[in-house]
Amino acid sequence: MVTLMTTRLLPVLVSLILPTLALGAGPIYWDWPADRSFDELELSGAAINEAGHLAAGLTATTRGPEGPEVFWLALPDGRGGFYTGTGHGGEVHYTSAGGESRLVARLEATEVFSLHLLPDGDLLAGCGPEGQLYRIDNSGESRLVGTVPGGYIWAMEQGEDSSNVWLATGSPAGLYRYNWQTEAVTEELSLVAENTLDLRLTAGGALLLATQGPGLIYSYQPGHDPVLLFEAAQDEVRQFITGPDDEIFALALHTADEAMSAMAGRAVTAQPTPSPALMPLLGMSDIPDIAPAGLYRVQPDGAVETWWTGQLEVMTAAWSPRWGWLAGGQMGADSAQATLHRLTPPYGAHTLAHWDGGDVLNILVPESEDGELIVCQAHPGGMVGVSNKSEQPRVAKSPPLDGGQPVQWGRLNWRGGSGDENLKWSVRGGNRSQPDETWTAWSKSWQDSDHAIDLPPSRFLQWRVEFPDDDAQWSVIEASTSAWQDNREPVIAQFQLEYLKDLHLGGMMNGGENVTQRFRSGLQAEFSHNVVPNNWAGPDRGAQGRSVRIFTWQGSDPNGDRVSYRLDYRRAGEEAWRPVSTARPGVFETSETLASWDTSEVPDGVYHLRLTASDRRDNPEHLALETERFLGPLMLDNTSPEVSGLKVQATATGFSLKCRVDDKFNSVAGARLVLPDGTIERLDPVDRICDSLREDFAVEVIWPRENSPVVEKPWQVKIEVRDLGGNLSSAAGEVR
Repeated sequence: MVTLMTTRLLPVLVSLILPTLALGAGPIYWDWPADRSFDELELSGAAINEAGHLAAGLTATTRGPEGPEVFWLALPDGRGGFYTGTGHGGEVHYTSAGGESRLVARLEATEVFSLHLLPDGDLLAGCGPEGQLYRIDNSGESRLVGTVPGGYIWAMEQGEDSSNVWLATGSPAGLYRYNWQTEAVTEELSLVAENTLDLRLTAGGALLLATQGPGLIYSYQPGHDPVLLFEAAQDEVRQFITGPDDEIFALALHTADEAMSAMAGRAVTAQPTPSPALMPLLGMSDIPDIAPAGLYRVQPDGAVETWWTGQLEVMTAAWSPRWGWLAGGQMGADSAQATLHRLTPPYGAHTLAHWDGGDVLNILVPESEDGELIVCQAHPGGMVGVSNKSEQPRVAKSPPLDGGQPVQWGRLNWRGGSGDENLKWSVRGGNRSQPDETWTAWSKSWQDSDHAIDLPPSRFLQWRVEFPDDDAQWSVIEASTSAWQDNREPVIAQFQLEYLKDLHLGGMMNGGENVTQRFRSGLQAEFSHNVVPNNWAGPDRGAQGRSVRIFTWQGSDPNGDRVSYRLDYRRAGEEAWRPVSTARPGVFETSETLASWDTSEVPDGVYHLRLTASDRRDNPEHLALETERFLGPLMLDNTSPEVSGLKVQATATGFSLKCRVDDKFNSVAGARLVLPDGTIERLDPVDRICDSLREDFAVEVIWPRENSPVVEKPWQVKIEVRDLGGNLSSAAGEVR
């Protein structure tokens, strides 16, 4: 029995799993959405609708000022324009209804988190990270009117008493009152949380407060204690939103506020929590599976119910009478596109718009139904207007499709709805992974739903679909691209014999009676054997597995075909190859990348090995290809050295030992003497070095030795020898 274990071989096996869309050479297919999602596409003015189909979507156009790295929020002025609070330069800008932007004020603060228009037309700016409150008049003059401890004024709300403005602050979470007539800033209350992130005055005159760390919703009537209405599963309630029928909703996020902390210039403290997988082993309870985001409805009586929940990692949400529930958040780590989502309660979400941008921090819904959404972004900072007005083409592009090698592209087929023939399709190709000047230009567009691709052979292809500039409900339900890939033979990158390093008793997983060989590469082989009374690897035990040769290799296939292997051998001077295993000649029997060859029944001599790799598992017989790699010459020597003429005689001080050791193929490599008490010591030949086919041994041994146990005669004396091939032999005698 042979058991093979190694950590080094894992990368070899993994390297055979190549990314491919079809097994084998020949036809290859890329199917949307059969095996791929439309979410993979690069969308510009296109979207993924509620049914998961590719559809015409909203386009994004740059609006507002340029320069700030972060746009925290946009505040409407009631006349079609809006103010923006920015970071990290502490600027306030104004953009008119006509799209012209100007700098209103540059404040002595890093971040402008909140803005509020006072009844007299002045603008309040709540800042951080030092908690400054600025008042800006119509001429752009700004002055510091107060500072709150903790460092952040996250939101502001006009009080029921028009002379007061409420300030949501942190950290810790607090509520402050600003009297804009007397310009007094006073603390109203503190909450058991990190930050008060938003507030909203209800129709009944109560003030709703949203906190982070934990995510709580309070109701507060001035002069009374705050009442806790709700604790969200998420760790922060980020934002209050006025939804349909003027109901109030709250967006809650499970983010530990790391994104906002980083953008606000705060240090993020890592919490020393263990991996959830380790918690049961540490006697800790599992962490509940918390949705990254939730939308909750706050009813007039104070009850709070879940309205929507999902796996989107959003940072802001808004309600639009035309577009419904909207949400945006951070871009993915491997994406350069901002995304605007449409939420479909209670769990659904789909892509409404994509554009080259940054993280989405705030969405301003226009007062008029045909107006455009204003989206605030960060990293890079920017303001975009999002609408269905086609100021730029509505386009969806596939990712570059990889044929693995230059392929002959076949056809593009698609199915859709609502006037299919008006969609325009085109393709381009090249041999670099990303389109550049070496690629072909976009082909002439077509509208038919089954079209032959007219491109020269190339490794990569990208398709593009353009939606018409109208309000029809265009959609693409399925799209399929095909190519033909010529078969290429497999590759054997490495083929080697494993060389033994050492061996030890016991199995690899648990002790036992087996013998384990360790090879220089890290591979291990375990061999079973007959039980013998002594517990050390002498000839009776170490010989187990010595006749087994271990081979390893690395292989792959350019087409991604599954590769099978066959290992054959032949003796030097012979023509016929024989299988190493018991399989029939020519049979490819393994997909493993290692094999063992038991040579115990093979005559000693010089041999050659041949490893053949085949891709026939994934190709018709007439198209299958093979490749070979050879190893050798390899000396097989399974014959043990011969010990002759052993003479053991008593002397006045102990005993003497003489013998001769001969080997037919390999030099004698070492010898050792087993003394009467079982002690083992090195035994050197007469010429002092074991390095030839014949060695003579003659030694006088003093026995017994000091502190050695008393052993009654006759004494048992044993010599063990091995050759360079690892073969072991022994002989024993008695001293009377």
